[in-house]
Amino acid sequence: MNNITNLKLTLQQIKDNNYKVPTDIDITELITEMLNHIGDPDPLLRDDLIYSILAHWMINNDIAGDILKGVLDVVIDENHLFYRIGEKNTDSVFTRSFSVLLIAPILYCHRKQALFNEDEIKRIYDRITRYFLEEADLRGYTDDRGWAHSVAHTADTLDELAMCSEIGNKELLYILEIIQAKISVGDYVYINEEDERLVTAVISVLDRNLLSSDDVSRWIKGFDDIKYTGSYMDDYKRKLNIKNFLRSMYFRILNKKDMKDILEELEDTLNKMSRYH
Repeated sequence: MNNITNLKLTLQQIKDNNYKVPTDIDITELITEMLNHIGDPDPLLRDDLIYSILAHWMINNDIAGDILKGVLDVVIDENHLFYRIGEKNTDSVFTRSFSVLLIAPILYCHRKQALFNEDEIKRIYDRITRYFLEEADLRGYTDDRGWAHSVAHTADTLDELAMCSEIGNKELLYILEIIQAKISVGDYVYINEEDERLVTAVISVLDRNLLSSDDVSRWIKGFDDIKYTGSYMDDYKRKLNIKNFLRSMYFRILNKKDMKDILEELEDTLNKMSRYH
């Protein structure tokens, strides 16, 4: 059997055994091997085994803090988070998208255990926000490879990042800005609930109560000021993405009493964008 087959068998046994690692296996070496295959085209290995097992171990405190830090250093490097960045419709997206997804449970652990200092969190923030802007492969589900979902995966990590106390109002506002930029694309229509996952991150930003009402108002109004290219289909896709996102946000905060002003801004912006009043 080859190494990948052996890895798959080992991980399936671990998952079947309530995620417990056999005593004859070095977990550090195993994690290194898992990270080497984090972008494998096989969705069973990549998603059902490698990601799900690592995330389970992290959330359940089965991995020591120094190992978590080592995992973080790997997934944010140029061979993982930025592996062949800029490519579209290739398998390289799986390495990038599952690297960014794995940062979310690491940040969750940080919020419980204070794994990183402020400078380290700011470095993680810089890597994630840069990656989000540079990611060009926006596919959600692929028929033969399973989930790529780079935008939704980044949304999950931005959600965790926004809840970190080390992140201040300047960083929170920038998170909103890059979400606006990623929603306002005209070369792809989001069809796999990317808008819902991004709205979750936005709500975490707003729940920090660090942004002024003027900041939030300007951000919402900014969706109506997006520059269009003159290409009919590109502009149509861009407006569709924006409207779907704003609608998702509207209904997510509909019953939040402390967000009525935001609700009004959303309604006003959507009315301005609608062709059907």
